[in-house]
Amino acid sequence: MAVLWVGSVTTPGATGDVYACGPCLAELDHMVRVQAHDRDGHGDRAAQSATLTAPAHVTKTCEHRQTERHDGKTYCRDCERQLYL
Repeated sequence: MAVLWVGSVTTPGATGDVYACGPCLAELDHMVRVQAHDRDGHGDRAAQSATLTAPAHVTKTCEHRQTERHDGKTYCRDCERQLYL
């Protein structure tokens, strides 16, 4: 599945790049629009609160606890997805 670089993220002790596929980008876009709408004081906040739901293409959750490298790329041993670190 194709992914697009979204930007960088900083957490306590680490900084990295964030990539997302089309359905994930659509969910992020929706969340940002709802938050902006709420922040600007339009409508009922309770009815419009943003929630993060798993996109339809996500069938299982993997925490990517074990990784391995192939051809200079990092992959999860469990789900075999390429990780962009």
